[in-house]
Amino acid sequence: IFEGSRRGQKIVANIYSSPSTKTTSETKRLTVLLGHANGFHKEIWEPTLERLFSYQNSEWSIERAVALDGYNHGDSAIANRAMISAENYAPWFMHARDILSVTRQLEQQYGKTQKMVGIGHSWGAVSLLLSENISPLTFDSLIITDPVLHTKAAWHRDYVEKTMRRRWQWKNIDEAKAYFEPHPFFRMWDPRILDLFIHQGLEHTEEGLVLKCRPSNEAAVYAGAAYTSPFATRNLWRVQCPTAFLTGEKSQLSPREHIEKITAGMRDCTHAVMEGVGHLLVQEDPDRTGDQYAGLLDHLVPRMMGDQDARVFDPLVPGMDADPKTATSMQL
Repeated sequence: IFEGSRRGQKIVANIYSSPSTKTTSETKRLTVLLGHANGFHKEIWEPTLERLFSYQNSEWSIERAVALDGYNHGDSAIANRAMISAENYAPWFMHARDILSVTRQLEQQYGKTQKMVGIGHSWGAVSLLLSENISPLTFDSLIITDPVLHTKAAWHRDYVEKTMRRRWQWKNIDEAKAYFEPHPFFRMWDPRILDLFIHQGLEHTEEGLVLKCRPSNEAAVYAGAAYTSPFATRNLWRVQCPTAFLTGEKSQLSPREHIEKITAGMRDCTHAVMEGVGHLLVQEDPDRTGDQYAGLLDHLVPRMMGDQDARVFDPLVPGMDADPKTATSMQL
C-alpha cells in the first residue's frame, strides 16, 4: 500500500516478479508501472503480464511490475471509501499525481537502479502522459495503450448517465456470474479477464456483492475527462521520453489517423496498431497484447539507453518498418 498524493489517501498495488528471469551484467533491468482503464482494477493485467514475463531476454528484464488500483477503483476504493463516497467529478490530474507519488516511493524503497517504464490503458494511459507532463523524465519510456485523447472539451454526458444506470449489486457470486457471463459486452473478453473482473472487482458486504468501483466513481472519471483529456492532447509535445502508442484496429476512441495527427509533434514516438481488436484490447486479447508490449520494449529499451538509431523492426511482430524515421505507424 502506497501513500497517495492527498493526505490520508492510499493507493493499493500488486507487485509481480518472475523467478525464472535470466540476466547478465549487460541486461537492462526494468521496473514497469501499470495503470488500468476506467472501471477496472489492477488484477486485469495478470494474463498480459504472464505473457510479457515469458519474453524477457538478455537485452531487458522486468525486475518488478507494479500494477496500481486507481484511488477510486479496486482495493484503493475500499481503502479510500470515506474520501470518495460523494465524488461526482474526478479530474485525471489526480490519478497522475498519485502515479508520481508511487514512483517516488518506489525509488525510495528500491533505489533508481532500474529503468522506469510506464504502461497504461485508456484512462491509465492518459494519466501516465499527464504525470510525465507534470514531472518530465519521471519515466524512461512509456507504452500508451488506446488512450482517450480528445482535442476539444466534452462532458460525455451519455457515458456518465449510462454508467450511473449500471447494475452494481448481486446477492452472491453465482448471481454475478449469471449476469456477466452471457452479457454481449463482457462475452467479447478473454475468459480469464472476465473471471478476474468478477472475483477481484467485487466487494463482499452485508447486502451481498457490490462493485468495488461504484458507478458514481466510474462516472466521475468520465466527467473528469472534460478538460484534462484535451490538455493531455495539446501537451503531447512536452513528453520527452521515448514513447510507443498501441491502439486497436477497431477502436473508435483511438483511430489510426487521429493518433498519427496528434502525435506528429512528439520527439520520439512510435505507433503500432493491433489487428482485430477495439478499445479494450487488454481485455479482448491479453496474450497478443503482451506479445506487442514485448516487441515495443525491444524497440524502446535501446532508445531509452540513448541509441536513437535503434531499429523498430522486431521479428516477433512482422510488418514493422525497420527505419525509425518512417515508422510513424505500424500494423501488428
